[in-house]
Amino acid sequence: MAEVEIPEETTEDSAEISTEMEVIAASILSSDMSEYETVKAIHDYLVYNVDYDYENLYADTLPDSAYTAEGALLLHSAVCEGYARAFDFLCEQAGLESLMVYGSANDGSKVLSHAWNQVQVDNAWFNVDVTWDDPLVNDELVSDGSNITYDYFLVPDSSLEATHTAEGPDDRHVCSDTRYLESNRYLSIEPYLKDACTFVSSDEEITSAVLAYLSDGVYEFQIICDASAEQAEGKMNLVLDATADAMQELHLSGQIAAGVEYGVANYAVVTITITPS
Repeated sequence: MAEVEIPEETTEDSAEISTEMEVIAASILSSDMSEYETVKAIHDYLVYNVDYDYENLYADTLPDSAYTAEGALLLHSAVCEGYARAFDFLCEQAGLESLMVYGSANDGSKVLSHAWNQVQVDNAWFNVDVTWDDPLVNDELVSDGSNITYDYFLVPDSSLEATHTAEGPDDRHVCSDTRYLESNRYLSIEPYLKDACTFVSSDEEITSAVLAYLSDGVYEFQIICDASAEQAEGKMNLVLDATADAMQELHLSGQIAAGVEYGVANYAVVTITITPS
C-alpha cells in the first residue's frame, strides 16, 4: 500500500487533507445503509486498511501521526488513538453520534493507555474497540483483514469491564444492550465456514447432523460446537465417533479425515472429509 505523506499544517494543506479524508469516507459510506451496516462498514474498513504501528511503538519512535485520524486513514498506520479518531471522524461523516473514550486496557500481560469509542445505533449506545478487533495472528502483523474479529463490535459495558477502564466514566454513555453479541460470534467465525455446516448445541444434535449429511450424500461438512480451546479435541472426537456410527448404520465404507479450528469466538469448528471406497 503506497504511503501518503501528510503535509505540514497550513490552512490550505489542512483543507486538502480534509478533502482526501472525505473522499475516503464517501467510498465507504452509502446513504442506503442502515446505521448498523454503516458502523460495520467503518469498523471493517479500518481493520482492513490500518496497521497498528508496533515497530515504532516498541522503538519508542511513534510519529505524531500515529495518534490521528489522518495517520490512520491516509498513512494506514496508527495506534489505538488513531484508530479511535478515525472511527469518530467516519461516524461524523455518516451523521452518527459517537464518542471517544480514553482510559487503559489490560491485554492479559500488561496495562497500557488506550482509546476506544461509543456509538449510537438505532437509539441505543454501544462500545466499539476497533484496535482490539484488529489483532496479531501468531504474533505477526496481518494487513489483509483476515484477522478481523467482532469481539468488541457494538458490545455492552459488561463485555469491557474485565479489561477496559475509562477515564471520567461519568462522561460515557451507559451501554447495556446485548442484541449483537450472538451475531458477532457468527461474524468472527464466518471466514472459517464452508457451505455445508451446522451449528449444534448438544451431543444429540451432532449425531443428527452427521447422519443427515451422510444420508444426503454429503461427504465433506462442518459441525460447529460451543467449546473452549480445552474442549475442542473432545468435540472433534465426538464428531468422528458420530461419523463412524452413521457410516455403519448407512452401510457406507471409506476413509474419514477430521480437523478442528478453535479459539475463535469460543467455537470449535470440526471439519469432516470422507473418501468413499
